Amino acid sequence: AEKIKSLQVTGEVTMQAQMVRSYVDAMAKEVQNKVMWIQRRANEFLTTGNENLVGEQWNGIYQQISNIGAGAGNIHTSLENYHSQEYVIDLRGASLKQENVEAAGVIVDKFYGTPTHLFSTTQVISALAQDYYSDQRILLDGAKAAQGVFGIVPKVSTTTMGDIALMGDKFMTKGAPKTIAGASADSSKAPVAPVAGANPALASDTLAKFVSADAGTTRYAVSAINRYGESALTLLGAADITVTVGSAIDLTFTAGTGGSYAATAYRIYRTKKNVASTGNFYPLFDIATSELAAGYDGAAALSVRDRGRVLPDTESAFLCEMSDDVMAFKQLAPVSKLDLAVLSMSRRFITFLFATPQVYAPKKIVKFINVGKALTA
Repeated sequence: AEKIKSLQVTGEVTMQAQMVRSYVDAMAKEVQNKVMWIQRRANEFLTTGNENLVGEQWNGIYQQISNIGAGAGNIHTSLENYHSQEYVIDLRGASLKQENVEAAGVIVDKFYGTPTHLFSTTQVISALAQDYYSDQRILLDGAKAAQGVFGIVPKVSTTTMGDIALMGDKFMTKGAPKTIAGASADSSKAPVAPVAGANPALASDTLAKFVSADAGTTRYAVSAINRYGESALTLLGAADITVTVGSAIDLTFTAGTGGSYAATAYRIYRTKKNVASTGNFYPLFDIATSELAAGYDGAAALSVRDRGRVLPDTESAFLCEMSDDVMAFKQLAPVSKLDLAVLSMSRRFITFLFATPQVYAPKKIVKFINVGKALTA
């Protein structure tokens, strides 16, 4: 079972703007703006929504297929248990290739599914398409060639199990990198930035995923999140820490004091290896305040452990059977508009959506993690 959640935003257009004769209908344009706002948020939350982080969000596809917890009804007992499953494929920074699509299709087929679609960011799908360029030997579509139009971009990847449609979605991106100096709070109601604790420390860990290619110095940062937005970044540690094979990194911080709106979650950031603290910090993963209190991924209470499960500057993707037997988007009310009372020289309205995605067969969805954005050999 999943809870129906509400996405809504209020719009307002002054009487003067409505009366001005222009090539733009001010009221119609503002309604369109608010509908697009709803659609953007819904699109983002389809994959990344997590009510454990922000209670007002629905649980997106990634949260539902991982479903981690010790209680009854949870699919996986721990983060390690989920990541060790065959339907989670770690590319460790490499770009998505046709052989990866084939392998994922076989896994979906193993669980009695029929793979039909691959979803990821535009960059990831573009890199997959570029992998075909060097292999093109026959000039296709002679009519276009005569006009000077060359090449072909694959829209479908053929596998043993059938054709897989390649679907690019810009709203699946993790978010732009930030710098310590340039990252300010994105809302006046965002929580206060966290307070750094002890310097990040190496911990010997047999479950660490760091490999020799990850070895090098790095820096960490953290921000606080609530329903309204994200705080500024807090740099963790006074110096670089060196990533080594067989070790994880423990991070310590506490909630910032003050502010009217408390944090409900935290976002961990990291630089690429051998980059100074003035460089770009990339979002790794989010944790709830309760997960920090208990200790995250093997860390002690009030600490977070980075076992190298997620690499900076990478994306995710998923291959699935796109059918109502596997997942559906349930709407209590579609995107709608409700006019509000006129209390001044303006017209106000609310645009809203009551809905939630629901996954019925999580093992028929294969997730790729740490997918490179650019084509790799």
